[in-house]
Order: sequence, then C-alpha cells, then structure tokens
Amino acid sequence: MRVCLGQINTTPGDFDGNLEKILVGIDKASEAECDVIVFPELTIPGYLSQDLLYDPKYIEQNLISYERVVKYSARTFPGLHIVFGFIARNAGPGKPFFNMAAIAAEGRVVGCYKKQLVPFYDVFDEARYYEPGNELLILEIANKKVGIAICEDLWNDKGSQDYSYVDNPLSKYRDKGIEVMLTLNSSPYVHDKEWQRLNLISSRDSPVTVVYVNQCGGEDELIFDGHSFVMQGQRLLHMSTEVFKDTYDVVDLNGSDPLIPSIEDYRATIPFVSVFDLLVLSLKDYVIKSGFTQVVVASSGGVDSAVVCKLACKALGPKNVHAIRLPSIYSSKHAREDALMLHRNLGCWDYEVPIDHESSIAMLNERFSIYSEKENLVANVVETKRYNGVADENMQARLRDLYIMHFSNAYGAMPLSTGNKTESACGYYTHFDMNFSFAPIKDLYKFQVIDIAKQCSDIPSNIWKKPPSAELAEGQKDEESLLSYAILDPIVRAYVEDYVSTFDGFKLWAQRNQEQAISSDTQFLISWLFSENAENNFQRILSLIGRMEFKRRQTCPGTKVSKVAFGIGRRIPIVEKWTS
Repeated sequence: MRVCLGQINTTPGDFDGNLEKILVGIDKASEAECDVIVFPELTIPGYLSQDLLYDPKYIEQNLISYERVVKYSARTFPGLHIVFGFIARNAGPGKPFFNMAAIAAEGRVVGCYKKQLVPFYDVFDEARYYEPGNELLILEIANKKVGIAICEDLWNDKGSQDYSYVDNPLSKYRDKGIEVMLTLNSSPYVHDKEWQRLNLISSRDSPVTVVYVNQCGGEDELIFDGHSFVMQGQRLLHMSTEVFKDTYDVVDLNGSDPLIPSIEDYRATIPFVSVFDLLVLSLKDYVIKSGFTQVVVASSGGVDSAVVCKLACKALGPKNVHAIRLPSIYSSKHAREDALMLHRNLGCWDYEVPIDHESSIAMLNERFSIYSEKENLVANVVETKRYNGVADENMQARLRDLYIMHFSNAYGAMPLSTGNKTESACGYYTHFDMNFSFAPIKDLYKFQVIDIAKQCSDIPSNIWKKPPSAELAEGQKDEESLLSYAILDPIVRAYVEDYVSTFDGFKLWAQRNQEQAISSDTQFLISWLFSENAENNFQRILSLIGRMEFKRRQTCPGTKVSKVAFGIGRRIPIVEKWTS
C-alpha cells in the first residue's frame, strides 16, 4: 500500500484556501499512484472553528466543499482513496454536529466515520459542539484491512485519571484484526508532545501500521507542529519535521525501511522542530492570517523585547518590523545602546521616541489636586488621599503603550507585546502593558527566553547577561521585587502546569524534576528549598499569582507551548474568596 501524508496548514473558515490545499494533495497522490491520501482532522472547515459552527452558512460552505472533494475524486488515479475531515449536522438527539472523516474514491463516498472521543480538557471543548460516534469503520484498500480514527480516538489513556475514557476505539480496531489504521489529527504542540504521540501509539504486541497525519501551522494561541508519521508496531517508517510549508510525503508501507529500529532510539535519532521555529511559525501565521504584513515592537534593550524582535524579523522579514526605543529619564545608557545594536544586527527599522512622563504626571496631579488636597465643593466633602508613588513609575509604561498604539493605528502595523509567562503569572507588568494584538513569548518562562537569546548570535550578549530590570525607577531590578528567576520560574511552572499548591509538594516536585530544564540554576533552587524563608516566599508568590488573575484576563493571546498556558486552557475565576 502506498500512502500520501497530506500535512497541511488550514485556517478556520477559509473554505477556498483549505480546498485548494486538499486538491493539490490529491493531484500529488494521484501522480505518485498512491492508494490513499490522508489529511488532518476537520480538513475542510479548519480546526478550532468554535462558535462559528452555529452560523448555518458556515456548515453549508463546509458541505459544499465536501461535495467538491467527492466529485474531484472521480478524476484521480484509479483506486486512490481520499480521507479528509468535515462537519456534519446531527439530525437526532444530542449535540448539533458530528466531527467526521469521509473516504472518497472514484467519484463517490465509500465510508464515513464519526469521531468517538470528544475531548473536554485544556484548550479543547469539543463536547460543546459534537455528538460522539460509537461505530468503527473498516474498509478494504489495496488488499489491506483498514480502520479510520480521528485524533483523540487514539488517546484513550493519557496516564491520568482526569482524562481517561471508558471507550477505547484503537483497542477495538486491533481486536477486529485491522492491518492499517489511518488517523486524521489536529494535535497542538506542547513540550515533549512528539515523543508522547509515538510512545502512545507504538506497540510491541500489535503489528498494526498507524498512519498518523497531523496539521501544521498557527491558529490563535495554538501551534500545530506537524510531525506526521507512519509506525509499524515499534518501527518508525516515516516522520515529517517540516512545518513551514505543506507537505505531501509518499510512503510505501510494504517496502519502506524503518528510520529507526525501535521506539527507544527515537529521541537520539530524529531531530525535533525547535520551540524557536514553532514560535516563528505561530507569529507568522497569526500576523498574515489576520490580514497584516508588518508589526511594531517597543524595544527596551531587555531580553524579552530582544527575543520578540528576533522572532518577528525571522517570521516576517526585518523590513516589516518596526522597533521603537522609548527611553525615559531612568533608562540606562547601555539599554539604549543595546537596543540600537540589536536593531542594526537584525536589519529592522529603528526609531527613538523619548518618554517625558514627569510633565504628564505634573499636569494630571494639578488637575486631580481638587480631590487630593482641597475641599470638593461639588461632592461637599473634605478628604486627603495618600498618593501612591508607583503610579509615577507605571506612567512611563502607559505612555509607551500609547505611542506604540499610535504607530499601529497610523501605519497599520500589528503591535506585539513582549511579556513572558513568569511576569504574567506575578502581574509584573503595568496594567494594559500586555493588551496589544499578540504576545509571541507569553508562554515562555524567563529562563527559556534567556536560553533563546543565548542561541541568537545577532542578539548582543549584554542583553541577556545583565540583571533584568523594568527601569521604571533608579537602580530597579526585577529580582529584588520578586524572587530570583531561578526560583520563581519553577514555582510558577509547578503551580500552573502541575497544580502544586503546597510547599512540601513543591519540594518533592523540584527534587523529582531536577534533571529536567525547570530552572536556570537547578542546584541553587534545590539549596533554596531548605533556606529559612523559603516557605513564606513560596506562599507569597502563590498568593500573588491568584491576585493577578484580573490582569491576565485582559492580556492578548500568545503562543501556547506548555502543558497549561494562561488563556483558554486555564479557567480561574477573577473574583474568588476561599474560606480559611
């Protein structure tokens, strides 16, 4: 059997664009005299259509494209089976739609399959829309007994009680003696996901060949990493590592030598797509699919804005990146020089617009003095209010936001936020400072941002070597207000991703994970765990994370690369009060 893996980048609602990619794949599979071509999940409408499904025109357009694919199958190489995803209406009881796969050949539909396991965790909310199916679909193709499944159908057991299902379609298919499993997938990237997929699907006991086709590209906060593969038992026959363009790889299931002899050798043998490349792809897709071609960034000379500038230049080309230096009286000379050197190295646009926040504060406070110092004749009260000096610091960030938004509005460049996950967790940014269009590093911890900077030769080393600072006051340093990032990053990760909420639990978590990249200095973290104020500081940070939910809720979307990211996958009420 010859199969073509149609790993494509789809967009919700782009019915013409998605259809064009499907037809290109069909032609390539036909030219290669394939027996099957498999596309990703919900190929026609695009994955994560969400409430667009409730628009009748959306479903109708999806069905029109479905009919066009079926009709086109009459023009292909004889025997070619086209496996693609679409949405069908549910005329019976239950949820209004089915997530389906169709198999078209020689101008007709030879089978349809309804997804049986509809996920309801993390970013997934398919149970809101789709009624699960309950029947297998087994066909004979090229003298092989073939089964069809859709994404979650293969993920019955994730090793967690929270996500287990009673039903197990893959096990049922194996019991029926199928030889080949064709699966359509829209599986978003999280750290180590590629290994999880292979480890889950490989089997010592089953000779079934699994053809796993995943989509690639960015969609809002999600990034799909492709990594489509063919697995025979524990033998990996094929793996796609291309994500920046659509691929239509052809694999002969009968005559292919394995890439690796067994699954245990995978990590050392097959190169993964880097997080940097996935962030580039996510940013590029978000900007281009949103109808923009250029972006604007506030560039401070710090590591976060430097990495965002680098990602933007890689994604869109340096001539489409506008980097604005916005120094105040507290901005150090080296920060201004570092930012300028960065822009020269990258080849992007450079501007300098000094921020005069003191005159703005003086004007406002003069106007507001009627409340803070004098009798208010209108309200008929006399009251003196204590002045919060932090407002003077935050004015600098707010003026920067204003200038960035003016540039965006005047010249049509999408504004990018530069905040990272650690800052977002602790609310360590001025309110509205992450309210632009997109935050490329929103789900990266501080040490991950620094690691990327270290690997980029055009980011001056002084940018990632110097102590992080917002430079909103004289001599200000981030770690003096919070904790060392070597400690803070793991606290945030343990609490947000693994729900570790006690200090004893965090101790165990840190010791158990010290071999992984959880900190910029793991030994320093381990020794800190036994210091005098460690538990009090741990509880202080958790309390801070809880209080900052209202700020995070108002931030813009950003690329999800971790198990749990701030955004649609983490649902915490803003107003809460626990009884102690």
